[in-house]
Amino acid sequence: MKYVYPYRKGSQNFDVLHHSVQWLKCFDPEAEVYIIGDLHPDGYSIPIQTLPIRGCDVTNKILHFARIYSGTFCYMNDDFFIGKNFRFDRILHSNEMEINPKYAPTYQEAMQNTIDFLKSNGKTTFNYECHQPVLMDSDKLLALFDTITWKQHNHFIKSMYLNYYGCYHVQGENLKVANDIRKASEFITKYGSFSTGDTWFNQKAQREFITKRLAYSV
Repeated sequence: MKYVYPYRKGSQNFDVLHHSVQWLKCFDPEAEVYIIGDLHPDGYSIPIQTLPIRGCDVTNKILHFARIYSGTFCYMNDDFFIGKNFRFDRILHSNEMEINPKYAPTYQEAMQNTIDFLKSNGKTTFNYECHQPVLMDSDKLLALFDTITWKQHNHFIKSMYLNYYGCYHVQGENLKVANDIRKASEFITKYGSFSTGDTWFNQKAQREFITKRLAYSV
């Protein structure tokens, strides 16, 4: 299986992507890891220029991969951690997409643009922004995004793709965890994965949770 990380190097000292890849390889020892964007030694690095709008940048990197490699792949982020009981056929959604004023304006813009696109095409509007790895198909991605203007309009590639083509899904939770180790353990047991928040690696106990759990093959 090919696993694709759209990657932009951050300023923190802890190499999150390295540990995400190590967890991944415990789950799938035959994993082919592709890192699109900034260079990184833990996979096949494919450099590409960063776009200023986050959602557009992610889509640009994923489409760049799709133009090179056809077939099915798993969309990843550097803060996704996969446990041994992760299942590709259990795609989570958290109700319908809606504008939440507590989130940043850029997030609200991406949400609104995604909702507008899906409704204009008569598609469902489930919220798949649950910080979970999901399978995608290169040909389907290109067929969708090569017919629309997306580089100047923030959006969510996962919710657009999964709603547009339809998928088997279950009611779930957002798997992003700020710094609650207990919650991370619960998500690994229940869903087979979790995602770290921005402050996770500021604390020793949380860093050790990642490194020590890895030693026990998660």
